[in-house]
Amino acid sequence: MKYFKIGIYELAALAVLIAAIALRVVLLALGWPPTDSDEGTMGIMALRIAYSHQHPFVFYGQNYMGTLEAYIGAFLFHFTGPSLFVLRLSVIFFVTIFFISTYLLASLLYSRRIALITLILLTFGSIYVLTRETLSTGGSTQTLAFGSIAFLLSAWLSYSYRRGTLWRTKLLRFIGYTGWGLVLGLGFWSDMIVLPYFAGAVLLMCIFCWRDLLWSWVGVVAGFIVGAYPVLSYSLHAGKSQGVLTTLFGLFHGGATQAPHTLSGILHGIKGTVLISVPTATSYPFCPVMEQSFLSDNTVQTPLCTAGHALWGVGYIALLVIALLAVVFAIGRMMVRGELRSQAVDTHHIIVQKVSHFVLLGSAAIDIAAYSLSSAPAGWPGYHSRYLIGLLIITPALVAVLWGTMHGVKTNWQRLRVYGGRIVLSLVFAICIIGTLMLFTEVPRTQTTTRSQMSLVNYLVQTGHSHFYTDYWSCDKLAFESDERVTCAVLEPDLQVFMPHNRVPGYYDAVHHDSNAAYAFPLGNPQVPLLDKKLSKQHYTRTVVDGYVVWEPA
Repeated sequence: MKYFKIGIYELAALAVLIAAIALRVVLLALGWPPTDSDEGTMGIMALRIAYSHQHPFVFYGQNYMGTLEAYIGAFLFHFTGPSLFVLRLSVIFFVTIFFISTYLLASLLYSRRIALITLILLTFGSIYVLTRETLSTGGSTQTLAFGSIAFLLSAWLSYSYRRGTLWRTKLLRFIGYTGWGLVLGLGFWSDMIVLPYFAGAVLLMCIFCWRDLLWSWVGVVAGFIVGAYPVLSYSLHAGKSQGVLTTLFGLFHGGATQAPHTLSGILHGIKGTVLISVPTATSYPFCPVMEQSFLSDNTVQTPLCTAGHALWGVGYIALLVIALLAVVFAIGRMMVRGELRSQAVDTHHIIVQKVSHFVLLGSAAIDIAAYSLSSAPAGWPGYHSRYLIGLLIITPALVAVLWGTMHGVKTNWQRLRVYGGRIVLSLVFAICIIGTLMLFTEVPRTQTTTRSQMSLVNYLVQTGHSHFYTDYWSCDKLAFESDERVTCAVLEPDLQVFMPHNRVPGYYDAVHHDSNAAYAFPLGNPQVPLLDKKLSKQHYTRTVVDGYVVWEPA
């Protein structure tokens, strides 16, 4: 068993952790990343938890995804008052947990050097990844935090497993199993995209600790029920048609975009996954692909862009497959030698390390495979890359493969393999650092957008229009930024009403019944020419306010 000690690596890791968190807090202080209405919805939930004593269990307008960020944000609002910056501190909290648990996991399975390298690598990232690590839209950072903790506890309990232990030790392990169940429950409530990684953690526990589970299952189940209570309670009251599992199954198969059922459809999904989703989710910063133009500064996709995406995506999956095959062969050799039946402590640790490495990599492979067969890459492979955010959990395993070890290296081929892997790892480092530097060029544009949004809010307040119609991506963010001084209803591009996009309870009815409600849409939106045609025949005045077109009843 590897015991955690405070040494030079831990001090260096602490310094890196502080720098990583400081980087993200500075970005928040600069007003980056740009907010959107999903984050606005989370903020409104936090406001209502803090000041209206409401207790939403799931994200407004959805039948899944938890609200932990809203509850933490509501708690902080009582000390600082509501703001976007404070809301986003809940995300930083989960990122910090992810970094710490990942360092401990890498130290346990590999070495403190690998753990430190992993932490440094995770400090940097592309605009997309750093956005997921700072934007309070729910799910992403909880997936990272709970997925990493689940693996850490599974690996630690597997490493320390002994038959015939004392009752005091069994009590401590029972607490560990209960905590593990709690983590699984919280992750299940937060966002079920973490399930492939939970499946790996459960498999690891069943392989090495199944005897313990015969008596500790009560703690595991109790912990899970406590953690997942909000979503279990919601599902029981919502009914089968709106339950979480039903919703998850529906999301996998898609709504407007259906999951592929033909060979050509499956190949199209795999292509989108490899060329767009995997590079986007794993910090490839160049030539971003984002189907919603306001979410990214999209670059024209030249052949060079496509080649870069292909090299990164294929390279990532190839590395994953090679690493899986290597560890399978290693376990196979141990099986042939009879080492898997050994009772020696050192041999047990080696077996746990190999199997944990395999399960960690296998979880990512299952995640990618399930994603590629779902509806996500068939429609918007860039935007839906967030469903692959869990790939960051296996970073220590890939770093360990690329870094290699000089121990036992005798031939030139072995040296070439080790040095080649380290060169690739160095290139990945350089690309991630470039991605972070690219981010700072986005800050001025984000600040300009924020000022434009506040100009619209102030205009609506000053002109007495507390209710207005707008598009989905403007509605809830403007309502939250105004502390709900203005509220809105969503109109689709064809000016029709799609109630699931009117997420906040009560908003649509309030706007619909207000004869003084205004219309406000960003310039260039498809609703603008339709409203020009529709409202020109009625008593409305048209005003352009800092990038928004506003129609007010005369």
